[in-house]
Amino acid sequence: MKEIFNVGETILLDGAPLALVTPDGVKAWIEDGVQHSFRYDQVRDPLSGQMKYRCLYEKNGSDMPFVLVGNPDSEEGAHVILFDQKPDA
Repeated sequence: MKEIFNVGETILLDGAPLALVTPDGVKAWIEDGVQHSFRYDQVRDPLSGQMKYRCLYEKNGSDMPFVLVGNPDSEEGAHVILFDQKPDA
């Protein structure tokens, strides 16, 4: 699965909706030569209340940013992947 656009809840960034992309989708972008960039922003984990980081991707030619999510076919579903620390880029 490359991109996910609707899984029931809307995820927002500065009031605008985000599209979703899985790690496999990012790998497919790389394999297909899709130009993209990524960054991290800090958000509050809705389960623990702790501050964590999420990864946002911007694909050249797309107006909508993508948030990194788990595979919807996995046990956890298409949840936003949160990092305890900002990964080294």
